[in-house]
Amino acid sequence: MGQHEDQIKDLVLTMYDEVWNKGNMAAADDAVSPDFDDHPPTRFFDVGRTGPGALTEAASSFRNAIPDFHDTPELVLVEGDRAAYLGMISGRQTGEMFGFPPQNRRMRVWGINIFALNGDGVISERWGQFDVLTMMQQLGVAPGPPTPEAPEEGPQYGDPRRAANDPPQDIEANKDVYRRMVAEVVNKGNFAVIPELFHEDYVDHASPPGTPPGIAGVEPIFRMFRTGFPDVKFTIDQMIGEGSYVATLVHGEGTHTGQFIAFPPSGKHAVWRSVGFFRIQDGKIAEHWGIPDLLGLLIQIGVIEPPQAASAAGTVEAQV
Repeated sequence: MGQHEDQIKDLVLTMYDEVWNKGNMAAADDAVSPDFDDHPPTRFFDVGRTGPGALTEAASSFRNAIPDFHDTPELVLVEGDRAAYLGMISGRQTGEMFGFPPQNRRMRVWGINIFALNGDGVISERWGQFDVLTMMQQLGVAPGPPTPEAPEEGPQYGDPRRAANDPPQDIEANKDVYRRMVAEVVNKGNFAVIPELFHEDYVDHASPPGTPPGIAGVEPIFRMFRTGFPDVKFTIDQMIGEGSYVATLVHGEGTHTGQFIAFPPSGKHAVWRSVGFFRIQDGKIAEHWGIPDLLGLLIQIGVIEPPQAASAAGTVEAQV
């Protein structure tokens, strides 16, 4: 890894540790540009916020509600002027958050952020998504059947800089694996190519409960989406590659004309953001962390009411 990539990773990891984990909001001035443009996660922040205040307002909202809030880094990728961060946010809610009263429950969910950096080497733009629906379920504020709070112990985490230690890779070839997966499996429903695109030892760190382990769990997830949204289409907005890893920012859309999970067809069209990290091994996807905006999707098809804290401007269309 070169000095440029090292500096960007230092910047991103320091920003998370200082602003999010320690509550040192002054550190935001060193991490983001004065004209920082934020494309925030689902529906709890105003769209179009700018400057360091966009970062500190978001961090303060979480830390005021969850004083022990912590974002543990799993992986940071850098390619050119772009960086991608994968981490797990956790903590116990003891204060009001986004209009939800405290339940004294613990949450732990994955979050992914894509960053653009300017010529001065600071963050100028962010696209973020975390698993809001699971967080709300763990905190006991989501509609539906009761869900246990998050366990006290989290998973084992890797070295967030490990992509730089991989053997030399053909980054574009790795990205092509993901491009083909979207084109064939997601957009066409060609499940016959799954063995060509997914490694036999495939591991999914974000699969829904009850999903079969390994490569056997790939088809049920994509079939679920294509059954509920037969015209589903994913569009790739950004990809960042380093080592054997590729981070992706996409948006999906489709019309809910079939059964989706437990929800009968509504006939409504939905647009949602999805972010992911993929590890490519032997020309196949071997490992995955991903976060689709399921809360936004379910709101759009009418099975969940928008949270009262939702910004009027916080539509999926505006975010993607």
